[in-house]
Parts: sequence; structure tokens; C-alpha cells
Amino acid sequence: RETRYFTSWKKGNVVEKYTLPEAASKVTGQTHVPFGTAILEFCDTSLASETCEELFTPFAPHIQLALNGVEIITNGSGSHHQLRK
Repeated sequence: RETRYFTSWKKGNVVEKYTLPEAASKVTGQTHVPFGTAILEFCDTSLASETCEELFTPFAPHIQLALNGVEIITNGSGSHHQLRK
């Protein structure tokens, strides 16, 4: 994992209420946002995400997400192994 800039999420399938900085609150009108691991459910589909390197791990999050019925899984990849990012 990229430990120079990021800390891995160690809380499992948890969503926390994160307080936005004042500058962001002024722009968005929001004071809090959900942050963590979640599956977003919509009327006709479900969506989840994993991060770049997780795609290449033996127990990648997308495996369990797909088994739990998630239909759209995104990966914000910054890998040099992917073309046309």
C-alpha cells in the first residue's frame, strides 16, 4: 500500500460521519459527509468502489462486493499497468 500519503482503512465495513472543513461547508452547504466502506443502493442498481492497488490483491474488495450483489464496481486506478487512464 502507498503509505507515504495514505493510511489504510482498518475499520472494515463501517461508514462514519465526517465533519467537513468550514471552507468546504460554505461551498457545498453541507456540514457532514459519509466516509468509509459502503454499498450505495439505488432504485435499479448498486454501486461500490475500491482503490487502485486493491485490484491486484489476492482478496480484492471487488470479489466480495460482487458476491454481495453489487452491479457496478469502480476502481480509481493510478496503476501503470492500465492503459488510457
